[in-house]
Amino acid sequence: MDTKEELVTHIRNWIQIDNEISEMQKKIKGFREEKKQLTESLVNVMKNNEIDCFDINDGKLIYSKTKTKKAINKKTLLDALNKYFKEDSDLAQEVSQHILNSREETIKENIRRKVEK
Repeated sequence: MDTKEELVTHIRNWIQIDNEISEMQKKIKGFREEKKQLTESLVNVMKNNEIDCFDINDGKLIYSKTKTKKAINKKTLLDALNKYFKEDSDLAQEVSQHILNSREETIKENIRRKVEK
């Protein structure tokens, strides 16, 4: 097989796999939406009835709470630094800019497909 035929074969296979992935992602999206609604319903029932755990055939359904912190963005960082450096907003701005500019950058190479509709 010469290089051109090999390239065409790879492209066809890539497109076929990309199409299959798209179809599966649509199905997964539907499942996730349904699971989200069921989760909200289960959380309400378990919370209101003070149920921590349900025994099921292959394990347990456990109700729990977790605290998470929001991601730090430019505005959040600047607001926090302004509160910390109350009198010196220029210093807060400078520190904020330094932190944002010194973040590591990575380059990711990829091939993506744009489907004409």
